Amino acid sequence: MQKGETISHEGVVMRTTGDGTAEVEIIAGSACSGCHAKSVCSVGDTQVKIINVNNASDLKPGERVTVMMELSQGFRAVAIGYLLPLAVLVTAFIVSSVAGAGELLCALISFTAVAICYLVIWLSRKRIEKKFEFKIKV
Repeated sequence: MQKGETISHEGVVMRTTGDGTAEVEIIAGSACSGCHAKSVCSVGDTQVKIINVNNASDLKPGERVTVMMELSQGFRAVAIGYLLPLAVLVTAFIVSSVAGAGELLCALISFTAVAICYLVIWLSRKRIEKKFEFKIKV
């Protein structure tokens, strides 16, 4: 992976706001089939996603654009959404198992820990959202 490598998706500006942001509807299509990150990208799983893009004050609704994000940010999203909860699941299972809990209790503790992990991620979504920057290419 080279520094500055990007993931891009075609989209249409749905609306702009007065604060310099725009809502862009990403259309997952043929570009996803050639992307090497498609197996871990949730955008490839659905047909339509709405993305909020900053610094887009000169865009107009209906305009076709390309939304780009650095590949490293995509990997960060995968780590937060999938790898962190997996690590919590495995750690909770091992710790509860070593502590002498039965299999059913270990599973219950593990799934509860993952639920708490996702709750913390959801509660932190505004802070996490600020770390991801989408860029527009008209």
